[in-house]
Amino acid sequence: MYFIVNDSQLKTWKVQESENGQRLDAFLAHHLDVSRSAATRLAADCLVNNKSRKGSHSLKTNDVVQSPEKKRNTEIESEQNASVVTHEFPPILFEDEHLIIVNKPRGLTVHAGAGEQETLVDLLRQRGTPLSSLGEEDRAGIVHRLDKDTSGVMVICKTNEAHEILAEDFAKRRVKKIYKALVCGAPPREGRIDAPIFRHPVQRKKMAVIATGRHAVTDYKVLLSWHQFALVEVDLKTGRTHQIRVHFQYINHPVVGDSVYGGYNRAIAAAKSDDVKDALKNMHYQALHAAKLQLEHPITKVLLEIEAPLPEDIQNLIELLNSHEV
Repeated sequence: MYFIVNDSQLKTWKVQESENGQRLDAFLAHHLDVSRSAATRLAADCLVNNKSRKGSHSLKTNDVVQSPEKKRNTEIESEQNASVVTHEFPPILFEDEHLIIVNKPRGLTVHAGAGEQETLVDLLRQRGTPLSSLGEEDRAGIVHRLDKDTSGVMVICKTNEAHEILAEDFAKRRVKKIYKALVCGAPPREGRIDAPIFRHPVQRKKMAVIATGRHAVTDYKVLLSWHQFALVEVDLKTGRTHQIRVHFQYINHPVVGDSVYGGYNRAIAAAKSDDVKDALKNMHYQALHAAKLQLEHPITKVLLEIEAPLPEDIQNLIELLNSHEV
């Protein structure tokens, strides 16, 4: 287990080998189940091997991390009481009386979860968008998901009829999902990753390649490559949680910026210029984007192919790589 001390005053962890190189703030966000911004604030009151460290501090295997429990509870209470709208409504890519398709920004959670204040479902309701009534109330209209820090094309159903049909299309893999990602290293020009995925046996918020896991297949091709980085286009054949992030870690090419699956510190260490290194240090999230969704409209049966451009920060990083890493 992680906790070696767990009383009312202090939580203490011993850093596992799989967490070697993870940032302190990312480590705290995962173990304390708080937002990244709250974890950054909490880091100021934490000790690593009995020494104060910044949130950007890189942890090592067997480091001992200590965090005041009272401070963590204060942060959670503060976030739960927050009422300020923090997200603008995302760009609309398509809309009719049955569907709305948006370009979800990074940092916006799709539906309610621990410690989240404002979700895509909340924004849709604030806008007055009708949503299907199938399923749980806080997941109204949702037929697929993107991780909080993954941007890109997201479809939401307004009517129950559209929801039923489209949910089945996703379940039966009739919807084509194309992603783009910056990854570490130089993978082969194209390939297939066929490796089963299941929840990590120890780190329960992570996924991992497990022999007895669920079937998972990822096809990819390299669009651009540099010394130690590549931009890949990914065609998901299955839809497991964290599939792209886990699969690319599995083949030793983790997604750039992904502190959970090893892509943050590795990317920074691989950068050959200060400009690229600085940009990577500021990228505290996976450089992963849902670029295209191809589906048959559930009611009109028209084939829809919806694309969303790469976020500006990823585009800027690509320009830096083109300038400095060729």
